[in-house]
Amino acid sequence: MKNSKILLLIIALVIPLFCMVTILAGALGFGVFSTFASEPGIDSEAVETEILAIAADYASSNNLEAAIEQLNALKLPNTEQYLSYLVDRYIQEGRGPEDIEAVNLVHLADALGATTPLMIAALSTPTPVPTPTLPPTSTPVPIDTPTPAPTAAPAEPPAPTDTAVPTDTIEPPTPTLGPPTNTPEPTATPEPTQPPFDFVITDQRILTIEENGGCMGKHQIFVTVLDAAGNPLDGVTVEDTYQAVPPKVSGEKGPGKLEYDLWKNGFSLHVTKKEDGSPATSQTTEKLSSVDEDIPDDWLLQAHYCSDPADCATRKGSNQLCRGHYSYFVTFQKAY
Repeated sequence: MKNSKILLLIIALVIPLFCMVTILAGALGFGVFSTFASEPGIDSEAVETEILAIAADYASSNNLEAAIEQLNALKLPNTEQYLSYLVDRYIQEGRGPEDIEAVNLVHLADALGATTPLMIAALSTPTPVPTPTLPPTSTPVPIDTPTPAPTAAPAEPPAPTDTAVPTDTIEPPTPTLGPPTNTPEPTATPEPTQPPFDFVITDQRILTIEENGGCMGKHQIFVTVLDAAGNPLDGVTVEDTYQAVPPKVSGEKGPGKLEYDLWKNGFSLHVTKKEDGSPATSQTTEKLSSVDEDIPDDWLLQAHYCSDPADCATRKGSNQLCRGHYSYFVTFQKAY
């Protein structure tokens, strides 16, 4: 009788536990993202509409704090996973860089760390490479051939007179014409060589930890634009290659200067318009990021954030660097 009670107690404890494990395994089998579709109280279509509106606001304002506050108001179980799910679904539906909603969404997800490089590549537009203009072919100059002068006619002998004996007139020899003299061909003036870019990068570096004010310091990209002589140049448009944030114009932050804020994200910059508003070609910076994993170890070493490559790897793996607080200097100079 005692053994029977013990057996019943074991059954009462084990069977519910086994059922619970089975139910959890089945739920996980559907995947993380299927949970959102069946979550009580979540209208997936309405939530998607709200998220697209938040992404559009972020694309125009670049205010990540406001975007996070709006996302938190939706009370999603896991905001980052939901954004990653939407980006992946849009890519599978074939929505590419021409779809502004998809592009806005991937920029917001990237700022929150909810994307992969493959997702960003699928919804990015490559920067076209300018086609160089070939100089015109010079037309050969024709050589003038001189026309030989006519031979002079022999003079008539004088008429004889009764009182004088005629004297024979000696004819001068007919001059022999030599070969024509070649007219020298003028030397063609060489066409000036057009530089491959209108603007080149003359300086690009990360600020040292001391310059940036430590791990609670700045998180900006400080850009200077110069003319060919090295003087500050205002009115030049600088953009990021993904167009995730609005373009900036030199002169906004002082002569030839502009700034971009980094909010735990990063992008590459290039010049898109000259000071007169016409299109410009430009070299492109490396990705300038405030995320530890995006920054090369040699940059971190030069800027005194770690002491050697092993120390950099250890600090990256344990989140002991200055995540979100890195700044950069960039200088674009006109090539001519």
